[in-house]
Amino acid sequence: MTYNSDLIEVFRVSLSEQQKIVLAAREKLKNKHIETEWDPELRRKFDTLMRSVLSQRQSGSEPAHARHEGRCLFVSGEAGTGKTASLERLFRTHPILQPRGEHRSPLLRVIVPALCTLKTLGREVLRALGYPLARELADHIIWARILELLPVAGVLIIHFDETHNLTDNANVVQMDNIRKTFKTLMVSSWPVGLIISGLPSLIPEMRKIDEIRRRGQFVSVPLLRLPDDNEMVEGIICGLAEVVGVAIGEDAAEQIAPRLIHGALHRFGLVIELIHEAVELALLDEKALSIEHFATAYTDRTGCGALMNPFVAPNWADLDCSQVLVDEPPIEPVLPIDPPRRSGRGRKNGGRS
Repeated sequence: MTYNSDLIEVFRVSLSEQQKIVLAAREKLKNKHIETEWDPELRRKFDTLMRSVLSQRQSGSEPAHARHEGRCLFVSGEAGTGKTASLERLFRTHPILQPRGEHRSPLLRVIVPALCTLKTLGREVLRALGYPLARELADHIIWARILELLPVAGVLIIHFDETHNLTDNANVVQMDNIRKTFKTLMVSSWPVGLIISGLPSLIPEMRKIDEIRRRGQFVSVPLLRLPDDNEMVEGIICGLAEVVGVAIGEDAAEQIAPRLIHGALHRFGLVIELIHEAVELALLDEKALSIEHFATAYTDRTGCGALMNPFVAPNWADLDCSQVLVDEPPIEPVLPIDPPRRSGRGRKNGGRS
């Protein structure tokens, strides 16, 4: 997708001076990556995956480009734990994933849409490859075309994000087809490595599949712990405030951190987002960052009243914040389910793959 940067600049220059300051601060905060305890593990296992797709066969009877089978890297965690941010930074900074001359990045990223079937996923892969379908095709034809296009595009790694949208509601037959499709991608004449990320519900289904399990490595993004991670979160609050020159009251971070972990459902990514929003509010107020800014940020995000706001309620540790802090809707547009075919055969099958 291309963006009209000139159009964005037209609107940026129309902002007030204060809004420009806050926007600049927002960009600094968004571009500041907080290293996590799972980032080194993620990099190490990704490097193993990359070596697998670059490993060439040594047999004299094999063609010069023959390579060994690809492998899988599974990255799972609850929504808002920060797994996508860690993957995005890895992809953005890893030297081997950068374009080289006329060669594009060897990574293909595909967001699995909600209520996804294998055919819908195939159409998404073709779209990401730059070859959207103009007419209906059977799913096996779609995936055969994908196998033809991957070497042309120089793709070595495919990242399927939100893969639970494909597996959570799949029946036994559909799961078997998913297994065969993933396996084929890894063992074809142009084998690719797979990064499969999503909610923890994805992993039990994948572990049942021997071919996937023996080729896979797993990274599980943990939840934050109370009180073990209080000090770390205090440091992040102070550090991010310092990045944009916002003062913070004495002992404020110590007071905020446990409430923030609890209110963010112990999810690292949500903790970071709420810090960003509170810092922006402090900039707009032109005041030191305080617990009141976090209370406002939490209300802005959830619409909850004081009784359910962990930064205001005296019994904050007893609140069930999952009642108010729900998952946000997907950013990507939800594609329709495969439409029923006009023929009688298509109506019998319900038009789904």
